[in-house]
Amino acid sequence: MALCLVAGRYAQAGDAQPESFVYDDKGRRDPLMKLVTAEGTIVSYDMDLLVADLTLEGIIFDPHGNSLAIINGKIVKADDKIGLFVVLKIEQSRIIVSKGQEKFVLELKKEE
Repeated sequence: MALCLVAGRYAQAGDAQPESFVYDDKGRRDPLMKLVTAEGTIVSYDMDLLVADLTLEGIIFDPHGNSLAIINGKIVKADDKIGLFVVLKIEQSRIIVSKGQEKFVLELKKEE
């Protein structure tokens, strides 16, 4: 008999549909986010992000200015911060962020 842990209880094969589980991060770092960059440096998600560490995963574009973007799994809008980066503008296929006086463009990757 196979048992698996589902939503804090053990379920057996043939049980009713398992309950879905939603992780509440309580504002803390996602435990599945990388802690080390490809170059081997330790990442502090509060402050030390490099532009290469930012991944634009999706955009919900609203021509009236209420657009949202998903960066590294976090939903952001204009003026939100990711580390020391500030989201300046969200366009249909790219966003513009700044860090200090520097501006960077993150583009959506096209599916192949």
